[in-house]
Amino acid sequence: MTSETSFLKDTPAKIMFVIFLANIFYDDPTLYLYKRVGYSICIYYAIWEISKFYYQAKLNEDSYRMPLFYNLYVPLLAVFLFITLGMDLMNPNLNLITLLNNPFGLLSIGPIFLFVVGTNTSSIVPLYKFLLFTLFIFLITVLLPFLGKVKYYQGYICSYSFIPVFFISLTIKKYQKITWLLLLVGLYFSQMSDYRIIALRILAFVGLWIGFNMFKKYGVMKFLIIVVCCAGLYLFIMNLEDVLYLFKGIIGVKSFDDDDTRAFLWTEVLGDLHGIQYIFGKGFLGTYFSEYFLMILIHYRTYGDHYERFSVEVGFLQLVLKGGFFWYILFVTPIVYSAIKGIFWHYRDGLVLAISVFLFTELMLMFIENIPYFSFQYSMIFFLAGYALRRMRYGDESLEFGEEHKQMNEIDSPVLTDIQQRS
Repeated sequence: MTSETSFLKDTPAKIMFVIFLANIFYDDPTLYLYKRVGYSICIYYAIWEISKFYYQAKLNEDSYRMPLFYNLYVPLLAVFLFITLGMDLMNPNLNLITLLNNPFGLLSIGPIFLFVVGTNTSSIVPLYKFLLFTLFIFLITVLLPFLGKVKYYQGYICSYSFIPVFFISLTIKKYQKITWLLLLVGLYFSQMSDYRIIALRILAFVGLWIGFNMFKKYGVMKFLIIVVCCAGLYLFIMNLEDVLYLFKGIIGVKSFDDDDTRAFLWTEVLGDLHGIQYIFGKGFLGTYFSEYFLMILIHYRTYGDHYERFSVEVGFLQLVLKGGFFWYILFVTPIVYSAIKGIFWHYRDGLVLAISVFLFTELMLMFIENIPYFSFQYSMIFFLAGYALRRMRYGDESLEFGEEHKQMNEIDSPVLTDIQQRS
């Protein structure tokens, strides 16, 4: 997997490409059946490629061993699946097609396995080439009208590439000015398409990236930034409508949608859980009752959505609904592990720091949106989390696989060095 390999011949990049295609198919109701068939073909092919990658990685004695926590992580994941699938099989509304084929069902665990793919990938260049390809698709889906309408959904899927292309470009010193412009395009597309999360993601990442770079040598200041972000996130959720109204006034865009479509979900979902469901959730087929959408049906005689809801727009709540706090902790552990190590101990590597800030941003946005499912977004998050860990251990991606063992990143703490050697 050298830097000269095209992304279609590089297995990790090819896996991401197939998942990207699957998400492009997974669309609104137009040609619903055909698009779901296209999604299923692509996503199961991606699973096949991931399985082959795992098998080949185990045969390679020089491949990177997983971090120490993974020895406990895999058995805990197996226990969670055993418990959750048991609840699904006893569910009176059991539907195997929904369980096995819906990306919000059992397939939602898929992105986790991209973490290992990332830790066994020596070069990120093929992935970068693929991400540039997604930007080309973005231009097509946004600029070319179809029956008088711009297909914003596909452009939204492509927009997940904006930030990774930005920080990889800064690292390999290619298209740097263009990628700064790309972030501005993302902000404009967010306003044009009413996907507010795109603008929020870009603004949050850039702000945190600048902040962590300014204080990258000062652990106390970085810790303070994290504390302030968590406190700000809490206030944001508790006062979401006021914050959106204020933001609309600051940017001066009257068409900006400042309706609060998230805060009530917290009350509904957490209020619908009882007892042990807070720990293990309701299973992948679990639903919750929504008074809000029932009210829409009664008053307007129309479904905004069914009042027995299968998914939640807030990522944290989706994980808690399906698997409780146990599932949430399991799901985010690899992301948190990479983000914290990169921010506090491997900040000298600009790419690792940028990936870590990106991961931290996505973790925060899970409390606002970021629904976990087998998506291009989460596949890239877990892949980059794994790749960052590999780079922390073996250094610059430009090194050949065998030579990477000879050069390690500088470690700030003797205690951390000892931990790494033992892991």
